Amino acid sequence: MEARLAESSNELQTAATIYAEGLKEQPDNVMLAGKAYVNAIEVGDFDLAAKAVGIMQLHSTANPEMPLIHFAEAFAQRDWNGASLAIVELKALNNFAFLAPFLEGWLESARGRNTGAAFAAARSSETAKYYLEEQLILHGLANRREREAKALLARVIERNEPRMAPVRVIAAQHFWAQNDPETALAILKMRSSAAELRLFQKIEAGQKKNVGQKVTPAIGLAFIFERLSSDLAVQQAQFLSLVMAQAGKRVAGDSDYADLVLGRAYAAAENHDLAIAEFARIGPESPYYLIGLSSQIASFVTNGDFNQAIVRLDSALAADPDSPELYILKGQSLQAQGENKAAAAAFESAIALGNKLQRSDMLMANYWLALGGAQEQAGIWPGGLQSLQKANELLPDSPTILNYLGYAQLERRENQQAAVAAIKRAHELRSDSPAITDSLGWAYFITGEHDRAVTYLESALEGQPQDPTINEHLGDAYWTVGRLYEARYAWKSAKLFAEGDDVQRLASKIDLGLRPELVSP
Repeated sequence: MEARLAESSNELQTAATIYAEGLKEQPDNVMLAGKAYVNAIEVGDFDLAAKAVGIMQLHSTANPEMPLIHFAEAFAQRDWNGASLAIVELKALNNFAFLAPFLEGWLESARGRNTGAAFAAARSSETAKYYLEEQLILHGLANRREREAKALLARVIERNEPRMAPVRVIAAQHFWAQNDPETALAILKMRSSAAELRLFQKIEAGQKKNVGQKVTPAIGLAFIFERLSSDLAVQQAQFLSLVMAQAGKRVAGDSDYADLVLGRAYAAAENHDLAIAEFARIGPESPYYLIGLSSQIASFVTNGDFNQAIVRLDSALAADPDSPELYILKGQSLQAQGENKAAAAAFESAIALGNKLQRSDMLMANYWLALGGAQEQAGIWPGGLQSLQKANELLPDSPTILNYLGYAQLERRENQQAAVAAIKRAHELRSDSPAITDSLGWAYFITGEHDRAVTYLESALEGQPQDPTINEHLGDAYWTVGRLYEARYAWKSAKLFAEGDDVQRLASKIDLGLRPELVSP
């Protein structure tokens, strides 16, 4: 009861301490072990989670994912027999049995044995095959079969899939640790992710300390857990995502990628204090430094700790004053506080540095978009318009830029022909976006094509039924075409999620109907 009360007050660490003491006194209490297990995963107490799992397995009450905790702990302790037993348990509980060939392969690899048969068994499972290519690459590198790994990597490099970026980073670090910068840079040649770009720059500069890292069985095994954590998070399975992230961290030990994945899992579970601590472990030498810093700042902002976010960024800027990415992060943090003028100044600094460093047009377009957005929100106009136009020049046919460019002008009821043309083009490029479909519907409303406006706004609402802006726009359009009851229903829906001055405007519409002064901005 004491532990449950602590949990209800969100004092999860206190609850974990109570559960741990309780299990010392009642080591066979299965109900207590079950509660302790869940709480231990939530607070990152892997030792307590492993102990609770052991109790539940003895009483044949283990959940399907629990053998993975057992396996990770045994592997980390080099308890090969315990790890083998965990695989047997995993197969018996079935749900995660598709992982067995990978676990067996890495176990045999760690023991210095032949692993070919284990990984080959993965081909019999459709789920396992989804992870097989990346596992074979890491397995080849870990077992010094670089030629096999390179053949698989060649396809991964050319496909340039965002999902495979972490694999490319691990492989490049491996070859860099082996004094083969040519292969490492070839793997990273697309530089399509922030981590790949940062690692490419460090290798070009000859920086090897804390950058190069050979692939080991622990790294390969940890990656399957880390990959599952990310995939489960996408499916909103937050608890299982945490389980996998913590298993990966237990196996990997000191690993910046494991820190990143675990931090993201904590943030997705809304435990931002633990997320912040995990992201803080990712040092400036890491390819994932900027991603980790960005994630840490996002958790500070979500916690409402804006001052700490700025302090952290100012500290980072003091160490690296020529980083445009840090100024972008600072501008975004200031925007979250409503400090749009200060944010615009930060974005201007980012643009100046980006130009100096000859960043790509795509990146610079996004910097100009950020500046234009901050200026527009700060009332710096037409400066904001000029910045948005510059973004559009650098990256034509970007749906995001075109939509913002058009909508910002529509809000001010200026340059309507050009504004509508920009939004139409954005919709041609991304017709499945509710936000862009809403913009097009509202453009038709502003230009007097009310029936057409209703059609597009209804379509936008199907994609985002709780969006207050879309509901208000649709309500205005309904009223204008004589569908008064539906208009009030849409406005009431908008009012449920509206904020600030929008609440009073919607309340007036609901009472009085649409008046010229009450039309949505």
